[in-house]
Amino acid sequence: MRILLAAPDRDLLMTYKRLFELDSYTVTAVFDVPQAAVHIGEQRFDLAIVDRSLPRGGSKEILKRLNEKEIPSVLLIEHKITPNDLLEYSAASSYISYPFFPYELKERAAEVLEKAGSKETLSVGESEINVSKFRSSDGTRFTNEEINILRAIKNGDKFDVRHISSYINALNNKFERMKKKTRVKYVLNEGYRLVNENE
Repeated sequence: MRILLAAPDRDLLMTYKRLFELDSYTVTAVFDVPQAAVHIGEQRFDLAIVDRSLPRGGSKEILKRLNEKEIPSVLLIEHKITPNDLLEYSAASSYISYPFFPYELKERAAEVLEKAGSKETLSVGESEINVSKFRSSDGTRFTNEEINILRAIKNGDKFDVRHISSYINALNNKFERMKKKTRVKYVLNEGYRLVNENE
């Protein structure tokens, strides 16, 4: 498995590089947008881990290039995840906010890679989500965490997602933009469930 790791803090970058190499990943480490763009153009990666504060161009350009090549990504964010983050940086497949433990990053990367290799189609109300591409048939992007939430609600499973309210708000915003009637709503004594917007 090949990973592109892009972050401006060189000490942290080298730490993460060694962390993944211990698990036999092949890791390309870069410090800014131009370096990342060159490697994305020249190599094929199974996953990219990108810090949002990447200098000399910003991470949005890199996420766009990764999305065009259908390379899943984990975006590292320096603060608590908000609904605006999930909509503004919608090209990312997953998000993790600082501070986090190294094992959390490894687990998140493994989860995103697993979904990228999936053949599952998740039916949610009027929408069909291609899990491996992290998007619906109309091109709307869904994150790893949003897919986990929707799958758990459909199956009646319990789930534990950090920043749950941000993801729920972003999901409902996406369904509204898609002009779908499906919404995620918290129901007393039942928890989160899928409803029609008029319920």
